[in-house]
Amino acid sequence: MLPQPRRRWAFFPRSVISDQENPSAHLYRSMARQIAAIEDEARFYEERVNPWLKNMLVQQGARAFRTFQERHPEVTYVTYEPRSGHRLAEWISLALATVDIVVVDSAAPPTIVQWIGELTRPHLHTFLIDPDSRLVTQTDDPSFVAWYRGLCTSDPDVDRIPISPSQYLITFGPALPELGQNGNAATHIDATAASLVDQLVGAVEETLRNDAGDTPRADGHHEPV
Repeated sequence: MLPQPRRRWAFFPRSVISDQENPSAHLYRSMARQIAAIEDEARFYEERVNPWLKNMLVQQGARAFRTFQERHPEVTYVTYEPRSGHRLAEWISLALATVDIVVVDSAAPPTIVQWIGELTRPHLHTFLIDPDSRLVTQTDDPSFVAWYRGLCTSDPDVDRIPISPSQYLITFGPALPELGQNGNAATHIDATAASLVDQLVGAVEETLRNDAGDTPRADGHHEPV
């Protein structure tokens, strides 16, 4: 049997470098370890001097970058300058040219969230992750959710988010607002990340089987494993 080709992942988090007022960074770092463990490749794209990164630099200075790299050598990341219009389209197209799975944080720059959702294709599987339930609590209809292959959320009140039958709804836990301050939640973060990575891989493989003409799933919801 031929070896399984390595999947390439791209993440667009609010920040993976800074966990200042950003507990989701712990989830992304653990996901990077889980992806490396299954011999896939992951790269994180972070907007330069975003609010969370700026807050970290104000509080800790440039040494915070070195500390992050020493503690999390498994996280491969690049920072980028904000772009718009054709420059943004060209940059995203190049960044995702050889990528299989894209995971976008709901609090990433809005232009990134919208453009990547629209780029969803049979062989570019895009997932929107809502680690702190901001999509559930906001009053505006998050119509861009419909562009993605699926939505990942930790909130049980997911019925407030419109999901079509053709999309995946992936749930995970524990909820993250206190992660980093709550020792019990931090204890479970690796198991949470492993479950989330496993569910994303399962959704992608199921989509590929369906596209190849295998028996379609009964609905678009992908239950946790």
